[in-house]
Amino acid sequence: MTESVIPETAPDVEPDMTVDNRGRGCASGIARVQRALEDLPDGAVLVVRSTDKRAKQEYPQLAAQTDHELLAIESERGRLLRKEYTTYLEIHHE
Repeated sequence: MTESVIPETAPDVEPDMTVDNRGRGCASGIARVQRALEDLPDGAVLVVRSTDKRAKQEYPQLAAQTDHELLAIESERGRLLRKEYTTYLEIHHE
């Protein structure tokens, strides 16, 4: 089984909502993302900002387990040499 390549460049779309999880723990961050996913309509774009290095594993896994489409995950150096991740998800409800 081959892994799909995750684009690392932001798509040319205007996000409908941004969830800023920078500096938050995994459990509270995922809960905020889940609420946003439930509130957004089909076709909306959710942006999740995070400092959790697991973002590159967790959000592709979320997209694979749901109908949501992972558009990209950008990573860049933030403050204090900590990496920041920006994830773009297009919402699709079953």
